Amino acid sequence: MHCRITPTRLGAALLTLTLTLVACGGGESTTPATPFCAAIGEVAARMEPNSGSMTPQAVEARFDEVVTLLDEAEQTAPSVITDDVATYAAAIDDYATALAAVGFDLDALFSTPQGAQLAEDTSHALTPDVINHMTGPCGITLR
Repeated sequence: MHCRITPTRLGAALLTLTLTLVACGGGESTTPATPFCAAIGEVAARMEPNSGSMTPQAVEARFDEVVTLLDEAEQTAPSVITDDVATYAAAIDDYATALAAVGFDLDALFSTPQGAQLAEDTSHALTPDVINHMTGPCGITLR
């Protein structure tokens, strides 16, 4: 059975799993993980497939925010996952570049085998180590 990736499945395509921020250090913690948790938690929230409009303008704004948040996450990531976060951020950058080439029209990107493959490759760039850090120290719940 052929399954077409649709815009409403963007989060699943990009993050593999839908992530929802539940808690992230809370309060006035001075641990280095807190800024990382806040940034990666916001990335997860913005990649939620039902987190807003899917118009090209909204998709562009969402990816602008995600790229900025991933830059923050890269700068504050714990050393054990720094390389993995950088790899994921680079994959998102490539994905955003591909989206820009089609005017941030998700249907246009997903209508090609290359676009569908790019979405899959991007989702695989989020490593188990990063996911484990998100669900462990950051307190982000996978739904």
